[in-house]
Amino acid sequence: MYADRVPRIISYHDTWISVDPVHGCPYQCAYCVLRHSNNTGVHPKMLVSPDECVCQLLNYPYFVLGRTPLAIGNETDMFHPLNREYLIELLLVLQSANVKNPISLITKAPLDDEFLGRIRAIKGLTIVFFLSYSGLGPAFEPTFTDRQFRENFRHVKAHGFPLLHYWRPLVPSNTSTAQIRDMLAFISTVAGASVITGLKLHPELSAVLAQGSCISIPNHLMNAHGEWLEPGVVENIYLEANRLCPDYPLYRHTSCALAHAIAHPSHTATVFRKDICPSSHCPTTQRVICESGRVIPSETSIAAALSRLGRGPSFKRLSDRIVINDVVNQEEFSYLLHTLNYPLEVKAIQFYNLYRGDIHRNQRETNKVGPCIESCPHED
Repeated sequence: MYADRVPRIISYHDTWISVDPVHGCPYQCAYCVLRHSNNTGVHPKMLVSPDECVCQLLNYPYFVLGRTPLAIGNETDMFHPLNREYLIELLLVLQSANVKNPISLITKAPLDDEFLGRIRAIKGLTIVFFLSYSGLGPAFEPTFTDRQFRENFRHVKAHGFPLLHYWRPLVPSNTSTAQIRDMLAFISTVAGASVITGLKLHPELSAVLAQGSCISIPNHLMNAHGEWLEPGVVENIYLEANRLCPDYPLYRHTSCALAHAIAHPSHTATVFRKDICPSSHCPTTQRVICESGRVIPSETSIAAALSRLGRGPSFKRLSDRIVINDVVNQEEFSYLLHTLNYPLEVKAIQFYNLYRGDIHRNQRETNKVGPCIESCPHED
């Protein structure tokens, strides 16, 4: 959701470039952030053709072929029957354009072997599945069943795709110890890792969610921005995981889970973050991979990244961060962080997206573009 309310086909989020040629989701999940823009329970609208979508991606100034992670369909569910043929066409165009970037497909829609087989037959793409499964039940997620969610994991695993679990949103209704144990006992046998996320908050969204009967946001959080996650939930998940599945990876950051899925160093400099990396339930093998990416960028590479943004080489390369004495916008910051994979300090960030994540923590903000709001303690 952007401050100017202008729909975007290509946009830079915290973890990836989001590719959104289709807007509007027929599903009506009670907690969905798309409720903020009245885009749930609606017929999906194709804004551009697959060819035009890929053209916009290739011409997007912050896209790096072969490197920048992509996610398709954050403004809909691309696996809804109304979107499936479009998704196949889009993947084929990406294949023809030789786009080998990691491509994340996020869904909770019912999956079947026939359609997954069609995706598997598209060679040359690096596809990672993020399957949402909250354990909240049909009151929160109408038209879905627990059995269907679990079958999705079995289908995707059978087709050999890298498979990650979005455990979201975590609210009091699905975080009892018994519920946590039940989820871990199943998910640790089928997924490569889980990403733990609370309920996204924004005053406008919270007002919409409060109109339903499922979600009761505490009064003191109705005007808050960021994330609602009850104290002790993450610690209890880690505690139960240590008992039930001690080798199963659990992350608070999507970029960490994605890095684990493709066996690459995390691209958002989380390995440098003492508040993030040590506490993750991350296997030693992945920590070694991320340590291999712990490199101070050269002055030449920093200058080149800034030059791509049309900015002069005005920066300081310190032992713990790169200081850029300039105001950058939200997308420029994400591009610089992903390109350099090193902690940044900028003069200020201009925000477009009303939702933002932990990568912006401790950065100064300017409200020249959009309102000034606090950072979420996780990434999208």
